[in-house]
Amino acid sequence: MKDIITVEEAARFLHKHPDTIRRWIERNVLKARHLSAGGHGIYAILRSDLLELAISESIEEKEKIKTMPHPKVSATQRTLPL
Repeated sequence: MKDIITVEEAARFLHKHPDTIRRWIERNVLKARHLSAGGHGIYAILRSDLLELAISESIEEKEKIKTMPHPKVSATQRTLPL
């Protein structure tokens, strides 16, 4: 298993556009190392850092769902058991 991945691989894993991954790196949302390569450079992302971001995003989404108010049900509507 590779421990270092590229922006494109991270984007595929998270189902995001590579530019979104680059913005997250620039805003320090996702940790990465900038490596100079031919004048442009590339970002090297540790797999553990990407997994940490994915887990924290998942937890935040679940917390948002928990705190969302339940829709009101009218007397004529029936709710389905879950």
